[in-house]
Amino acid sequence: MRKDTLSLIVATILWGVTFVVVKKGVEVYHPVSFLFLRFGITFLVLSVFMFLTKRKIKNEIFVKGVILGIFLFFGYFFQTVGLKYTTPSKSAFLTSLGVLFTPFISLFILKTKIKFRTVLAVILASVGIYLMFGLSIDTINIGDVLTILSAVCWAFHIVFVGLLSIKEENFGLLFVEVWVVLILSGLFIIATGVKTIPIPTVSLKGAIITSLFATIVPFYIQLTFQTRENTIKANFIYATEPVFAALFEFLFLGVVYGIINYVGMLFIFLSALLAQKEG
Repeated sequence: MRKDTLSLIVATILWGVTFVVVKKGVEVYHPVSFLFLRFGITFLVLSVFMFLTKRKIKNEIFVKGVILGIFLFFGYFFQTVGLKYTTPSKSAFLTSLGVLFTPFISLFILKTKIKFRTVLAVILASVGIYLMFGLSIDTINIGDVLTILSAVCWAFHIVFVGLLSIKEENFGLLFVEVWVVLILSGLFIIATGVKTIPIPTVSLKGAIITSLFATIVPFYIQLTFQTRENTIKANFIYATEPVFAALFEFLFLGVVYGIINYVGMLFIFLSALLAQKEG
């Protein structure tokens, strides 16, 4: 397996574990306050690294980081708020709808041709997502709707990462993205008067875990190994995120799904493998 493929899979696994952690955090703490705390910790860690390594951010990188950061903020905003009202598994599955949006956004923005293999993978992923819901979407609530909106934002973020990333400047790009999410979260808190203190222990622990192992590490991997040429393949690797989310939900919460749900997981895995095939 190629290094870039393996690295993107590792990033996806790390993202997968966050659904349970974030759900626990936002049950007793406002979602945007949690988001602000999470990215505040991330920003502090990255700031120390930037200072120690004496890195500077070029104007071009700053502009690109702001663009990516806006997509990143809305992706996390809708997803985190949605998690307060929906389950970790449903959130993960709905986030995977980004797999349906990305190839077509990529077509118009990157002028990437949609191959027949990609169409088959999209169909396979669509069926897989439907099966993961147990053949029913009658119970969709506001949290689910918000999560679908987050999937659209993630799709745009994925496409623009492939378009804008510069490998030698990937850390600076990540730093600016995190800064943008922190600023926008703070502005939302100021505008709405959302309380940020006191911070529940479970929320603080969740913010620390997600800031380090679900923000800094995986996004550094994404910005390093996802390029314009492998954007579609990367998208389908990311599509396996709900499978890992369901696995961690089972390991940490003991949740077990029916056979039809596991068949859906298999379909999503197959769509990822199909998208990885060269040629």
